Amino acid sequence: MKRLFALLLICLSSYVVAQHETETSSSVPELTSYHDVIYKMWHNGWPEKDIPLLKSLANDVKDGYSKIKNVKLSGILRDKKENWEKGVIKLGDYVEEYLSTSSKNDSVGLLNATEKLHTQYEMLVRVIRPVMKEVDEFHQVLYMLYHYYLPEYNYEMIKQSVLGLKAKFETLEKAELPKRHESKKEKFLEVRNELGMSVANFNVIVMKGDNKELISAAAEILHSKYEALEGIFK
Repeated sequence: MKRLFALLLICLSSYVVAQHETETSSSVPELTSYHDVIYKMWHNGWPEKDIPLLKSLANDVKDGYSKIKNVKLSGILRDKKENWEKGVIKLGDYVEEYLSTSSKNDSVGLLNATEKLHTQYEMLVRVIRPVMKEVDEFHQVLYMLYHYYLPEYNYEMIKQSVLGLKAKFETLEKAELPKRHESKKEKFLEVRNELGMSVANFNVIVMKGDNKELISAAAEILHSKYEALEGIFK
């Protein structure tokens, strides 16, 4: 009986871990898979004006979009849901244009539709793609703290989160801003510094002892500083 209980406990723990990993993943496999057909269209069909190739990809374009249309974003991407849904609708419009022109002898229309479809696909990728790997990794720890451990007030897991946040911020603090965001560097450094201070403050308050009110207030400040950092790139 004890062995059975232990086995059930292990299975439950594995399920919870897997569920949390899914919640904190910012990837969308269906969108990644769609890149295969987009690549063929844009790097082979469009530059070579290979109309037969573009026409032959119509079913893949349609099927891939159907999967993207039914995607349910993970919890960590909840704040991107509105832009994602708008982007998916626009992608669908260009898919329809692609399918319509590929069924006719409209070579110019098909080439134009290919360009629009490629551009919108790239826009959709940008909606969910983290600006920096280090920001995404910090957010993964913060997400579990803010949306799970704090609401249920699991003090032990909150303490564990502090260690994770400190480690992830140390990495973030050393990270270089991508060159495409060079114009935002001054603001980024300022807000990143504020985020670091909020992490340090949260650490002090949590380690002082189990005080739900103080910990919750410090967590709100920490979360708002993270949102300010992410907001720089919107």
